[in-house]
Amino acid sequence: MAKPIRIAGLTRRAPIARAASNVLRAVFLDLLEKVPEARGGGSKKGIHDLRVAVKRFREAFRLFRPVLRKKTFRKHRAWIEDLNDALGEVRDRDVALAQLRKLTAGLAEPPRSVADLPVRLESERLGAAGALAAMLDRLQLDGVAAQLAARIESIEQEAASGQPTHEFARARVRERLLDVRARWAAARQEATPESLHHARIGNKRLRYAIEPFSRMLGKEVRRLYRSASRFHDVLGDLHDADSMAVMLETAMAGAPKAERRAWERLSVKVIRARRVALRKAFSLADKLEPLWDAAQRAVEGTPH
Repeated sequence: MAKPIRIAGLTRRAPIARAASNVLRAVFLDLLEKVPEARGGGSKKGIHDLRVAVKRFREAFRLFRPVLRKKTFRKHRAWIEDLNDALGEVRDRDVALAQLRKLTAGLAEPPRSVADLPVRLESERLGAAGALAAMLDRLQLDGVAAQLAARIESIEQEAASGQPTHEFARARVRERLLDVRARWAAARQEATPESLHHARIGNKRLRYAIEPFSRMLGKEVRRLYRSASRFHDVLGDLHDADSMAVMLETAMAGAPKAERRAWERLSVKVIRARRVALRKAFSLADKLEPLWDAAQRAVEGTPH
């Protein structure tokens, strides 16, 4: 889990426009610092770090949407989403390749169709990395980073909102907390890959909403942030297992009949790993319930 970025100059009573400028500036600079290592596509760590930085900035950008000019939000939202997707195309192949190496480690001589899958994934990764590099070059050529940086610097002067930072933070965290609780209630009942992934997205948005304001929201919210980070990791393991299961099923359907037994053995391993991750997710969610309650009381200002 990436370490949170410490934001200097945030105070409870400062206008939210000032906080928005400080937070967006810090997370955007962090994003830009991650670009050089990821640009070539060869560094798996570089790709992962930039993807995390883009997700963090995207959520901060969404969080402060009430403070931003509509034109600014619309103009920059599209390329942020496109960059996140392009990074995901590379990162998904990295995760799949790592999982495949673990799954096939015990096979002395894997069947042809099994051995062909990593080759195909490597080829797809190369293409995705090339597309990512082209996108980064285009964004640099168009000067979008400089344009967005300039808009961030002008937020405090242009924003109409004079709402205190603490009031804004409490409202946004409460909003995302209620959202993740609703998503998890559905996921607990359905336990489908879609509902669990939906819950993971909500949990991620909650974490990123808490992150810049954790010091001013109280110990209950900080405690929830730490547990939400662990919950994110477990739900991530579930998502990876579900994605791998689909990949194996697709590959097995096109494999020669004589090689399908090998694919079935790999699928069994993935199914077992998913069961373990699902049990961990349910167990951790049970522990999160009282933390959700305490954090909700804290941001609503209700007595214990």
